[in-house]
Amino acid sequence: MKQGRRNRRSGWWITAGTLAAYVVGGGKAKAVAATVPAAGTEDAGPQAQISVRRFNIAAGPLDQALEEYCQITGIKLHTESLGTGLAGIHSHGVRGMYSDEAALRELLAGTGLASHFDDAVTVTIAIRNAEHVDVNGGPNSTVALSKFTQPLVDTPQSVSVVPEYVMQEQGISTLRDTLRNVPGISLAAGESGAQGDNLTIRGFTARNDIFLDGIRDYGSYYRDSFNYAQVDVLEGPAGVQFGRGSTGGVINQESKQPLMEDALQVQAQAGTDATMRATADVNRAAPGFAGGSAFRVNVMGQESGVAERDDARLRRFGVAPSASFGMNTPTRLTVSYFHIAENDTPDYGLPWLFNKVAKTPRRNYYGFPDANYLKTNDDIVTLRSDHDFKAGVNLHGIARWANYPRQVQITEPQICSSASSATSIPTNAANTTQLCPYTPYSDPQTIIVNRNQIQIKSVEGDLWAQGEVTARGKIAGVRNEFVGGAEGGQETSNPIKTSYTLAGVNTVPTTNLVHPNPGDAFAGTAYIASIVHAKAESVGLYFVDTVHLGRLFEASGGVRWDRFDTGYNSYQPVAPPAGGTVSAKALYSRVDAQPTYRAALVFKPNSHGSVYFDYGTSFNPSAESLALTLATQNAPPEENETYEVGTKWSFDAGHLLMEGAVFRTEKDNARETDPSNSNNVVVAGNQLVKGMQASLVARLPHGLDAILGYAYLDGKVIASLFYPNSIGNPLANVPTQTFNAFLTHNLPWRLNAGLGGNYVAARTASSTAPYVPTAFTATTVTATGLKAVPGYWVFNAMLQRPLTRRLQLQVNLYNALNRFYIDEPHPSHLIPGEGCNALFAVNYKF
Repeated sequence: MKQGRRNRRSGWWITAGTLAAYVVGGGKAKAVAATVPAAGTEDAGPQAQISVRRFNIAAGPLDQALEEYCQITGIKLHTESLGTGLAGIHSHGVRGMYSDEAALRELLAGTGLASHFDDAVTVTIAIRNAEHVDVNGGPNSTVALSKFTQPLVDTPQSVSVVPEYVMQEQGISTLRDTLRNVPGISLAAGESGAQGDNLTIRGFTARNDIFLDGIRDYGSYYRDSFNYAQVDVLEGPAGVQFGRGSTGGVINQESKQPLMEDALQVQAQAGTDATMRATADVNRAAPGFAGGSAFRVNVMGQESGVAERDDARLRRFGVAPSASFGMNTPTRLTVSYFHIAENDTPDYGLPWLFNKVAKTPRRNYYGFPDANYLKTNDDIVTLRSDHDFKAGVNLHGIARWANYPRQVQITEPQICSSASSATSIPTNAANTTQLCPYTPYSDPQTIIVNRNQIQIKSVEGDLWAQGEVTARGKIAGVRNEFVGGAEGGQETSNPIKTSYTLAGVNTVPTTNLVHPNPGDAFAGTAYIASIVHAKAESVGLYFVDTVHLGRLFEASGGVRWDRFDTGYNSYQPVAPPAGGTVSAKALYSRVDAQPTYRAALVFKPNSHGSVYFDYGTSFNPSAESLALTLATQNAPPEENETYEVGTKWSFDAGHLLMEGAVFRTEKDNARETDPSNSNNVVVAGNQLVKGMQASLVARLPHGLDAILGYAYLDGKVIASLFYPNSIGNPLANVPTQTFNAFLTHNLPWRLNAGLGGNYVAARTASSTAPYVPTAFTATTVTATGLKAVPGYWVFNAMLQRPLTRRLQLQVNLYNALNRFYIDEPHPSHLIPGEGCNALFAVNYKF
């Protein structure tokens, strides 16, 4: 079988030539076998032959389509695990020249089923298992979202999929580390009011564009990968499918789903950074219960440190049970529960000194380990239903209740204040000393670090429902795939913020830059600075239709309308101690109702590839993150336009996927705050990101797995009302270049080794304010610089060896060269990357 795959890989271009010959020659037979020798193997005998056929199987019931497929190919199908579940499932058929494997994938597209060739003439069909890929399987060619009706190779959008086997090989345990495998993404540190995963996609913040199984995952928490089947990053225009936000794209976490087979997978890990982690994945099938049922549970527990950051600690526990019913019937129901709890000693890293990282030992910790904490206790309940009608019509429904409590007290190390505008300040002005009492030439031993305290207690909530219909069929003889739906619900946020600053002075003890003392007793005068109740009610209506214009072209278009209604109530219940600032009671509201659009054209030169053009719009309302002010309640949404041209190719029966694109995204009216009047916010700025990206995902024989990506981003401010000096500046947290690679291959002595790394170019922490002093004279201090961090390379390695058929040992090495770098920048603090560390694992699979 492996020899056959090598032959197919080396002779795929002959297949393309045969396809062209049949297009010209035509043929009356329903299927014609064209057997041709693979390149360079004319005398190799029967094993070197590749079979290409013309298929003409009409859309209709899947069981009838598969019966016709077997008659044409002579292949035997095994469907025992499905029982009678093929009844009622619709296939959109297959027409044209395909290999047997490619034709079967076309027949199963959109059915939720997957195929696996046991040998040359036997195929097993089962419920699609997105996270299971064995040595004979290829990268995932679809995403689970029903909004996307086409295989990825025909989807006119850059879509990067990180499958579970990549996460396993790299020893990944977080969403942040998973996303290092995707070009065009850069990570940022948590905000003062919101912790958890923070990132940009193609130059624009995606803090609120993280989804879980198609519904916005609104909570402020650090996401763990223990329940991931795969992670989808849909870059480019996504407003029609996902609603507000999605300027640069969205991230969708696909949860593991129950399978119609018994399975058990256990992993235990121990690391040099004091990591102790265990996960278990248990699946049990009940084919005879409720029309075919299955039950699955994933469990995770972890306690760990952070290499080269001695006082930071991570403690997590998660459990994710799910059950599916009616899996062998037209009507299926899945109920799932996801719980993750975290109790960390958080780390906001190192301070800035003007526009650079302060010169300090990388291990320095400026917080209070005994007083700082980050606690989350998140619960998510999801109910999903699917019903298949005849004639290719399917209904999908999903409802979710989510509750995201968090309690946070984090120390943010700060040295100097920043200016709100580019300016020269006389040295005899009173605010010069407040801006910064030091110069870049000051002795680090004399520099004092302010310990700013971020203390929040909050509960975020989400109550959401979606209803969606997908339909495949012909209208006036033209094949269509239609998706239309409605969704809506409410999101809430109720933060209580505590302050330790009185009359502009922090009451918490300071510390020394070079010799901080984490053992200092925490002290300070605390008072409640604000209590906020915010609620947003949303509704969205959308449709996307794909039309097949003959064999060569597909056109798609969509429209969405959203209404986003936010109410915001803030007040301070009691007056602070003497010298504190009293916050006024505030009640704000805003309603935004706006359409978004999408259009695309796909050219398919053959069944392996496509070339596409895509256009889309999106918008960012002022209350996108459920926060409003006196100024922003009157600010209209920011509006975005994206153009993209790309190509995608699938080789070696789907084992090698390649894509590349060039794109242009413009934010036409970015919000700006007047530096001299914070109550004056206007939509007057323009931001532009142009770039290109390319990626490759492969799973080939001999244990050769590869995932590579490169992105070039040219992001700049192109217009600004309040910050004209910023025109031409790079956008915040947007590296010009990012690169990722990880390759594995079999070695002698049953070893499998992997090697890879990441490159992230230099980034600025902001594109306008805050400014920092860059010039010091006897009479003035000039504040014109932007805070920036340098680029970096990080290299990782992996080694696996099976002990038995079910037991495997694995070791991963991270930051092998022990590079010091800033992984997550923020305008007020810097989080360094982990130092060199190793993770040892024992994997058991049954």
